[in-house]
Amino acid sequence: MPVALQGAVIVKQEGLRISYKQKCEKCGNLSSSTTSTSAPSTKSSKMTTSFRCSKCGNQQKIEIQGGL
Repeated sequence: MPVALQGAVIVKQEGLRISYKQKCEKCGNLSSSTTSTSAPSTKSSKMTTSFRCSKCGNQQKIEIQGGL
């Protein structure tokens, strides 16, 4: 099962397909939009990306660890 390590909240999972919302670790703002992607297939793999928080402007890293 994929795990959001930082910057995201997983809202839906179907196999390796996940949907998540961006979450700013500085101010706690949770995005209203949802992003869908394929999660890494192994626990030793991580997906990383980033975004700028629309509320406080913080540059936030997203890390999601794979899950099978």
